[in-house]
Amino acid sequence: MATDYNIKNIRQLYNLTQEEFALAIGVTRELVNKMEKGKCKVSKATSLRVKQFLLERKSEYYSHDVISDVEMIATAQRNSDTPYYLQRQQQKNEKSGYLVPLIAIKAQAGYVKGYEQIDTFVDTLDKYSLPPGVKPEGANWSYFEVDGDSMEPTFSSGDVILVSMIHPEDWQEIKNFGVYVLLTSDRLLVKRIYRKSATEWVLISDNEEAYPQKLLPVNEVKEIWRFRRHIKAKAPAPKTFAITV
Repeated sequence: MATDYNIKNIRQLYNLTQEEFALAIGVTRELVNKMEKGKCKVSKATSLRVKQFLLERKSEYYSHDVISDVEMIATAQRNSDTPYYLQRQQQKNEKSGYLVPLIAIKAQAGYVKGYEQIDTFVDTLDKYSLPPGVKPEGANWSYFEVDGDSMEPTFSSGDVILVSMIHPEDWQEIKNFGVYVLLTSDRLLVKRIYRKSATEWVLISDNEEAYPQKLLPVNEVKEIWRFRRHIKAKAPAPKTFAITV
């Protein structure tokens, strides 16, 4: 379980940034950040990666602290028999709050560039209530403002979409042709996804005539958010009415 070991202490023991530590254990920096802040539990798969990371460096950095961390994780692994699906059920009972940030068009470049300090950046953004009928439990929510016309006529520039983050270990559950917000090292995109293979996804725009399909290597993806609600920036144009009375 996440409370059985201190991810931050292990990372700092080797003087690594969150990005460097994430690369070393094969996860995203955002996941490391959330584990350190207690916003995300350390799954069985992730704890195995951390254990392997420590064991590989045992001979290089032989110290009491390292041995303690190795023993601690090994003990936690022996004592943690909770299946991943039960951990997810428990997470769904945790509330994330009713106010969620809006990543507006003007803030999106900063969101991409500030990924290393994403929590600090998000704290500076305006926050808004979740719409009626949306329960905050068990999800990390955000609003994103749509930029450009690549998803027209489904979404127009200036529309706002409510999204929930997908944990990296759940990426295999992404539905083909669903709408998602994707963060890469240099872009923030709203697209439909087709999972062509385990290593490549096809990005699909609804405005296909102007924006052809593109391949995206999965290892370039840092975050994925699932589309949940749509708030239009403008009311649809009224049709022409003929007065009949």
